[in-house]
Amino acid sequence: MKVASPSKSLAAALLISALLPSASTQAQPGGEIEGKVLYRYTDENGVRVLDDKVPPRYVAKGYEILSLSGRVLKVVPPQLSGEELAEQKRLEEQRELDRQLLKRYNSVADIESARARKLAIVEQDMAIMRSNIASLGRQIEQEEAAAARIQRQGREVAPGLLERIADLREEVAVLKERLSRREAEAVEINREFDKAAARYAEIARQ
Repeated sequence: MKVASPSKSLAAALLISALLPSASTQAQPGGEIEGKVLYRYTDENGVRVLDDKVPPRYVAKGYEILSLSGRVLKVVPPQLSGEELAEQKRLEEQRELDRQLLKRYNSVADIESARARKLAIVEQDMAIMRSNIASLGRQIEQEEAAAARIQRQGREVAPGLLERIADLREEVAVLKERLSRREAEAVEINREFDKAAARYAEIARQ
């Protein structure tokens, strides 16, 4: 039996309990409340309805469990869709990230100082590698020049000299690969700190 949701006055609630003397005592969608209770839900027309049960098609939209006197015993929220669950998870993760951000830094200036310290280490390493690459490059030029002179004289270049040139070139290639990774690391450091600074400023404005 259904009745449109009445006012919350005690008299109206007592009238409802009189109209619904057999209010449900069996397990309903919530199943959490024992004894005689009523259920209040919203139908497809947007009308709030009191009933002794919740039709299955309305369960996912959420409902309230009331005592016969009209007191709300429990509110069952609407079921979340897959997209809503994903958004809820995203918000929870963002709140945790924000908590960690505020715990780590006291201001945007702190973030910029941390950026500078971290970049200084990377940039120092890159400067050393660039210097080593240049030094190895000069050695290669010298060894190649020596090999060229030998060839111009019509003599055969010693295998040891060719091997030294090959080893120097390999060392340069390794250093250049390491330098490339460090350069990418510097870009990523800047990206992460840009993001942290922007988020901190956004939180501070809230």
